[in-house]
Amino acid sequence: MKDRKLIYILCCSIIFFLGISIYFIYNNYKNEEIRIKQQNELDELYLDLDSVSNVLNDKILTISQLGGDIDSLLILKENIELEKREFRSRAYAQINRLQGKVEGYRELLIAQDEEIEKLKKLNEQLFEENKEQKVEINNLNSTISTINRSNKKLEEQIEVAGRLELKNIQVKGIYRNGTEKLNSFKERSLSKINIEFTVLENSLSKIQVIGIYLRIIKPSGQVLYDISRGSGSFTYEKREMFYSIKDDILIDKSEMKYNLEYTKSEDLDKGTYEVFLYTNDYEIGRSEFIIK
Repeated sequence: MKDRKLIYILCCSIIFFLGISIYFIYNNYKNEEIRIKQQNELDELYLDLDSVSNVLNDKILTISQLGGDIDSLLILKENIELEKREFRSRAYAQINRLQGKVEGYRELLIAQDEEIEKLKKLNEQLFEENKEQKVEINNLNSTISTINRSNKKLEEQIEVAGRLELKNIQVKGIYRNGTEKLNSFKERSLSKINIEFTVLENSLSKIQVIGIYLRIIKPSGQVLYDISRGSGSFTYEKREMFYSIKDDILIDKSEMKYNLEYTKSEDLDKGTYEVFLYTNDYEIGRSEFIIK
């Protein structure tokens, strides 16, 4: 009887301990299952947070390239990185709070997408406006160039129209006794050669003092030239030419008479001599005389 009672007690004890063991095993299994689930949720949440951080990087770069303000986004980026660094050390009870933050970050990213679209449209608008302005500027520059060419052409025409014109060019030989001969004279006793001319009235001429260059060409083709008598050289059509004498005269748009005198310093050969008058790089008149 005692043995049966002992066996009964022993069986009850075994069943009790077995029940307790099963309970603890089941409880540990449930706890591990909960821990794994929480760990998976944390891992997933961390990945979400990391994904948000990467997307935010792209948004910051895009907005910066479009000229938008990124200061607040940089602060947000720093906060997210801080969340990531502290993430693993936080209690599982904070999962819901972190999930709420991640959702908030995602909503902010969506808002940044809208901002990016606005910036893109603004940049496209500015690009189109710049294109239109460039076209307008090019058209304006083209118009200015055309006007400048027209003005230059007009100035050239006015300059040509304002050139001096001469009439009544006469060549006189003046002898030592004061006698004058016109156009044809003997060399003996000849003292000077006088060139008389009239400058025509021209309202387009500038009021100025200009140099008149006289070239007397011998029958041989050489220029009557004597430095002691005021001979020298000047530039005509980009080449150097010698002149017999030069004189400065005042031009005031009205008709005026002038004369130039060349004092003979050498015997003149018989033949026809050519007379040329120049000023400001153009020829204004010509004539001739004969030495008998």
